Amino acid sequence: MSKIAGALVFAIFIAGGLSLAAADDPIGSLFKKQMENRVPVKVFIKEVVNQSGQAAVIPAEFTRALAISMHKRRALKFEVVKNAVDSDISISAVIQRYRYLDKGPFKPSIGIQTMILDAAATMTQNYVDMLVNYTVTDTKSGEKLWEGTVDQYIKKKMTLAESMTLINDVVTRTFLWKCFGKANSRNDKINVM
Repeated sequence: MSKIAGALVFAIFIAGGLSLAAADDPIGSLFKKQMENRVPVKVFIKEVVNQSGQAAVIPAEFTRALAISMHKRRALKFEVVKNAVDSDISISAVIQRYRYLDKGPFKPSIGIQTMILDAAATMTQNYVDMLVNYTVTDTKSGEKLWEGTVDQYIKKKMTLAESMTLINDVVTRTFLWKCFGKANSRNDKINVM
């Protein structure tokens, strides 16, 4: 009997903590809303802006990658809608930098083994990086829910055409993780090699 009472007290404590966290965290409140109503969060993706100066960046492909990443997201279900008035939130993205290199830049690091591996990879692998600024807004109230930057790179064998698909996928998934992931991990950076 005491185990059941202990489990009940623990469940009440966790539920209270989650509701307090959701009250202070607008993104957390989206999770709470979805858990209570069992409906997806409706998202309007604003027109992506390319400020990178690179013709290889196609905003429509980036938007498509973001929609696919949202569809695949399991922790929080999203439904991408075509009109802002039908949405709960809107997402805007500004691509600040895109760079593809035949040979990746050498990034010195601590440890001789890591430095040797990076030097070898620099000589044999391609490199792509992208920096994107995101803003998530509550469509109904106009309140800014989240704003942040995602800066990612990939170092592997790939063509220029392959690099766009790969970096779009990594940047959009990282955004979803940073914005809609665990609250204590939102400011962390993931690097993909």
